[in-house]
Amino acid sequence: MGRKDNLKAPRSSEEARERGRKGGKASGVARRKKRDAKETAMLFLGMAATGNLDTLLSQLDVKEQDRTNQMGIVARLAIKAQTGDVQAARLIWEITGQLPKSNTENNFSVNFERGKGEVAVYLPQKDPDPV
Repeated sequence: MGRKDNLKAPRSSEEARERGRKGGKASGVARRKKRDAKETAMLFLGMAATGNLDTLLSQLDVKEQDRTNQMGIVARLAIKAQTGDVQAARLIWEITGQLPKSNTENNFSVNFERGKGEVAVYLPQKDPDPV
């Protein structure tokens, strides 16, 4: 993305129109690429799990028709979360809707000091009497 001081004002309305046309075409190309990448990922996630992933899901007693790549990825995330991987746990919570995607709504901070073994979580005070 260019900086504003590098931008040159169009010399004529014709030039402005041409720049807008080029920008619109580039935007369309970018949108199509993003759409295609999403469709490819969804196709892959819906495919049947194979190899080690299929073995893992069968060990977890997942029905054969439910053994997809998506199920395997979530299963591996859950296993990592159970072993203490905080990022995996947060991702599971986000996927299931138990954690907001951004902290803008629930602004909180965490303070951890090495050696003390204590974690402090500071939550904002809620208004007891919302208007």
